[in-house]
This record gives sequence, structure tokens and C-alpha cells, in this order.
Amino acid sequence: ILAKHGKGDGCEICKPAVASMLASLVNDIILDDGRDALQDTNDRSLANMQRGGSYSVVPRVPGGELSPDQLIALGETAKKYDLYSKITGAQRVDSAADIWEDLGKAGFESGHAYGKALRTVKSCVGSTWCRYGVQDSVSFAVRVENRYKGIRSPHKMKSAVSGCVRECAEAQGKDFGMIATENGYNLYLGGNGGTNPVHAELLAADIDEDTVIKYLDRYIMYYILTADRLERTAVWQSKLPGGKNGGGPIEHLKEVIIEDSLGICDELDRRMQHLVDTYHDEWAEVVKDPERRKKFKQFANTDVNVPKDKMIEFVDMRGQRRPADWPKDGQPQTNWRAPDDDIFANSEKKWIKVGQVSDFDANIGTPILYGDTQLAVFNNVHRGEWYCTQNMCPHKQAFVLSQGIMGSAGDTAKVACPLHKKTFSLESGDEIGEGDLKILTFPIKLEGEDVMVELPNENELDAILGTNGLRVLKSDCVDIAADALKVPVKSATGRASGASSRTALYATPTNQTSTEDV
Repeated sequence: ILAKHGKGDGCEICKPAVASMLASLVNDIILDDGRDALQDTNDRSLANMQRGGSYSVVPRVPGGELSPDQLIALGETAKKYDLYSKITGAQRVDSAADIWEDLGKAGFESGHAYGKALRTVKSCVGSTWCRYGVQDSVSFAVRVENRYKGIRSPHKMKSAVSGCVRECAEAQGKDFGMIATENGYNLYLGGNGGTNPVHAELLAADIDEDTVIKYLDRYIMYYILTADRLERTAVWQSKLPGGKNGGGPIEHLKEVIIEDSLGICDELDRRMQHLVDTYHDEWAEVVKDPERRKKFKQFANTDVNVPKDKMIEFVDMRGQRRPADWPKDGQPQTNWRAPDDDIFANSEKKWIKVGQVSDFDANIGTPILYGDTQLAVFNNVHRGEWYCTQNMCPHKQAFVLSQGIMGSAGDTAKVACPLHKKTFSLESGDEIGEGDLKILTFPIKLEGEDVMVELPNENELDAILGTNGLRVLKSDCVDIAADALKVPVKSATGRASGASSRTALYATPTNQTSTEDV
């Protein structure tokens, strides 16, 4: 794809877009055969990166139904790994391979909250319990979620099923939603919440469950095949042409999905059935395969793990521990700089073997540990070049650069920090763009199959880059706005640009941990 349509090594924008398209069409395991090099950080980690480099693990809970044993398993897992736990507007929990294994034993699958995919299908209790319910909304929500789980799309998708017109599940504010009637369901398409809430539009009324599924298959697949990258259904839908007889985009969708005006319904049906038939639980695929599981090892060159408390100070919040807040930019512990650009110029150095070529996957970063210092090794197969840098991003002192996407800016090989997308040259360490931050780089070479890095002695390196010395501590100057979405001001027309029940456990800042997605 790069050779035919792109240039250089790709970048943090084009690689995830291509990864999403391949997953939406082929649906192979996203970590295999070099595809992990295309994934954005969350997809590569199968978890959502949070502040400080921690991650969230979000298990799928279709319809919000949990058995008592599953609830107990969530609690036992949270206690075992000392995880922060939170029930949010949709079903979720957190950490990595060991945690996934424990949750899998209780019947949990990945909730795909890290991917551009279906998140949850929210439901009210429906006719099973509610005196107003006219259909079994919970059972239908479970059916819908289990059909579309794991399917990658241009952006996240959310859904809901309400058991009556009282609309407790808020189905008309979702990408697709169903509201029960005495004769079946009304199907609504193209809604969302967020900064610019959009009300979904009615596609069909009083249809049975099988017909809802048929129309949803075609709608979702039409969206996957024609929407732009990172485009929600509401925005995509608003750009569609009107119907032949007027009526706006929803009339066009009726013609395409119900009347087959474009003659593509068979293809849409076939493509969707392929995605359904090839579903796999990504957590389970890692847990059961030793080679995939190795990708989640904290360091490639050692079995030693750096405890989470050595990387981030944890503070108490209502009886649970969570990472301390980031300081504001410009305060201590931000915008880190080495005492000198060539701090180790006069140091005695030696070549250290940090692993073998087979330990470092192609076109991604891999963390290694030397003394108390975390480094990142990058194997750029496209260029036939290797690089070694510090693993700590100087912006917020989080040990995450090995999880960033490799690419190029012109002729310069680069890595994009997964937290704020600050990019750094892998050759010089200079920040690319308007910033003036810099990371330390180290000579690296191959001797046969051995990967060698030229480093000063451990004590000298630890004095500058040691994990414990760069640990983020609690600050009175808290940076709340750094990750905040800049909410657009609505125009005179009221237009601007534009979540169900979850459990979240929060873990540590390594390749094997997790936290929750907003």
C-alpha cells in the first residue's frame, strides 16, 4: 500500500487508517504477520492507554447481564492485581494478559473499547421485568451485541434497545438504536452524543428482530465501505445524497438498504456475514498463544518487571488507589531535558547485548531494561535500520515511547508518542514540529543475530534516565486540561461537531496493564 499510494515509512495517521480498513474487510488477528506495526497504540495493546501510561481492560458484558459468579470474579481479579475499579456508563474492567486469562476463566471476552468498533448495546430491563415493557429488550440487545462485537469500523459505534416508547436506553442518541413497539421495533440510525449530539432518524417502523438485523447488516457495512476515516455514522449519514424523491439522506438509506436501489445488498449481506463468521476474542487469542503473549512482556531482554509504584505515585481516592495527576506543563516533572545534549560524551561506554533480532518485532518499538533505565529499541525493516532511544517521553515523563507508532517525516525516521502524538526523530532525538523537546538516542548495531547497544555504565545512565528518579509524583499544580477535548463553539445554526453501563479496573504503565476509556 505504501509503495503504491504513499511514501516513506508511513505515519501515525495513515497506518491506523489502513489497519482499520484491513480489519473491516478481512478480519484477521490484528497482531499477526506484522499488522501490529499498523495499529494505533490502543489496538496494539488491546487496551486503552490512560494518563501516565497505564491501561484499561474492558470486558464485554452483553446487555449488562452478569452472573453472581462473574461479579465475584471481577472483584477477585481487581483485588489480586490491586486495580482501581469503576462502573461507568457502559460495561468495563482493566489490566493485561494475566488479567485477561483470569477474566476469560469467568467467561469474559474483550469489550473492544480500545478499537474503532462496536462498544456496547445498552438496554433497559424490558418486558422481562418492567411493567411498561412491550418487548424483551435485554435479549435482543444481547443478540445484537453478540452479532456485531469485534467488527472494526471507521469510528466507534454505540447502540441501544429500549423496551417501550419511554426510551430509557436512549436508543435515539446512538449510532443505531431500536425502540420496542407492540408490533416489533422501530429502527433509528445515525445518532450520537458527545460534543454535538445528533438525533437518530427513523429508517423503519414495527419490524421484527430478523428484519432489524438484516437492515443493520447492510447499514453498518455500507458505512464501513463508504465513510471517511474517524467519521462517526451521524457525520457520514449527513453527507449522503437525498432520496430520489427528496427527503434527505434517510430516504437514500431506505432506497439502498430496503429497496436495493444500488444493487449491492447481496454484497453487503455477504461481507457482513464474513465478519460475523470470523469473529475471534482478541484477548483469548493472546492468552492461548505463547508467541502472541510474548508481545505483552514488559521488557524483551529480561523477565524482571518494574513495579507500577516505581513509575507513578499512587494516591488514595475514596478507598482505592489511582495514579497521581500530571503536573501542568512547565512545572517540575514536565518537559524533561537532559542536563546536556551530549551528557554521556565523556563517559566510558561498552557494547551491551540487549537481545536477538527475533526478540524485536518489525517496524515497532520494543522496551528493554538496563539497570533501572528503560530504553526503546526500534526495528525499521522498511529501511533496514535500527534505533535505540530512551523509553520515557519527556513531555509528561511517561514510559511509553516504545508503544508509539513508527513513521517518517520526509527522510527522517520518527516515533509518535502515544499520549499526545508528539513526534521525535529516531536518529537525532529532536522533536519534530514546533516543539523543542529532545530524547536521548544511543548507537545500535547487529553482530550476527545479536542486537548490541553502546551504553555507559548502569549507575551513570540511571542517574539521568533511571525509572525511580523519573517517577511522576503528586503535584499541587494539576494539569486537568492537557487531555481535555477542545469543545467547538456552536454557530448561529446550533451546529458544532460531535456512552450504556461498564466496569473498569485500572492497572500499571507497562506492556501488560490497563485503565479505562472515556
